[in-house]
Amino acid sequence: MDDALRVLLVDDEESYLETAAKIFRRKGIDVELCSIGKNVVDILKDKRCQVVVLDLKMPGMTGQEVLREIKGSLPAVQVIILTGHATSDDAAVCLTSGAFDFLIKPIEMSHLLDRVKMAYEMWKLSSDN
Repeated sequence: MDDALRVLLVDDEESYLETAAKIFRRKGIDVELCSIGKNVVDILKDKRCQVVVLDLKMPGMTGQEVLREIKGSLPAVQVIILTGHATSDDAAVCLTSGAFDFLIKPIEMSHLLDRVKMAYEMWKLSSDN
């Protein structure tokens, strides 16, 4: 199986997705984009992404709901919550539900990339590839 790092960026802000994707691609990271929470697991299964950067507040399905769905279907996938609207309760719920990390926007892209790489290393340790 191909182990190249593939990241799924999930956010309802299209401009953020496009900007982040450009930065990730410049760093040689394969990126998929999604703006609708209910599509995440299907994309993960189809594209075989190992790391998800997931917004918490989205219309329809919340980031917490998407996180639970990911961990229920694909437990090895590492999820980084990245949100501009958060409480300490949100962080606690997400981290106890299996999120790799919980980060607050705005964030330096270099820091996010470092966390994505660490999550990828965790995926390699926890997956059966």
